[in-house]
Amino acid sequence: MAQMESKPGITIGSDPEFFLRRNGKFVSSIGKIGGTKEDPAPLEREGFFIQEDNVAVEFNIPPADEVSKFVDSIEWTISHIRDKISPYGYTAAFDAAAIFDETELKHPKALVFGCDPDFNAWKGGAVNPKPFSENTKLRTCGGHIHIGYPEAEDKVFRHRLIQAADLHLGVPSVVPDTDTQRNSLYGKAGAFRPTPYGAEYRVLSNFWLRRREWIKWVYEAMERAYKFTQEPKNWEILDHEAERIQEIINTRKWGAVNEVVKLYGLSPCSY
Repeated sequence: MAQMESKPGITIGSDPEFFLRRNGKFVSSIGKIGGTKEDPAPLEREGFFIQEDNVAVEFNIPPADEVSKFVDSIEWTISHIRDKISPYGYTAAFDAAAIFDETELKHPKALVFGCDPDFNAWKGGAVNPKPFSENTKLRTCGGHIHIGYPEAEDKVFRHRLIQAADLHLGVPSVVPDTDTQRNSLYGKAGAFRPTPYGAEYRVLSNFWLRRREWIKWVYEAMERAYKFTQEPKNWEILDHEAERIQEIINTRKWGAVNEVVKLYGLSPCSY
């Protein structure tokens, strides 16, 4: 692998989601958390927000320029939310997908899904098909990663960065993230949205919220993906491994992960 040096000005943030659970059952967040997509509720720390997203809880952290800040932001927000909900008997559930009772889905907001499309970096930024589930009681949670970087206006670089994120994050994540329900609808290889500051990587579920070492891994793996993308010679690796990377992520091909991780010196994300 070619020698890589980072450019300054990289920031990494996230807007992950999780479910609420009470007495062993998943319960809707509607009316319990506050905040909306259009008007998220601010938390005590500046730049931190929370909102009800369908039946899930979503929170936003400010972009971090070092791993310790990213870890602290995620852990502080989860702890803060837990303190708010625990007196009412609710706990945080970091399941990527859940089946809700119909009684929890009667509110009109429980039927509203994000309508903005995302795109496929492996197909030149083509629009991904809108997901459809025959099970109307299924809900899913994402753990999207936002990265800001100096080349934000370069579309080719953006696509390569998302492909590199698939290699460095998407492939290793298949081992700890055993979910297949969300993966059948959302989070296919190459899923992203462009942003003014860079890109939103939309492949990961919320699995990484469960452990501090996984939160740390997410930041550092995205940082490595950026450094990898800075060297155009590494793009040859992405072209060579394009089919295998997508297959591993899209079909949850666990058995192929270790070979790719060892071959390219990736940082594993395992139990």
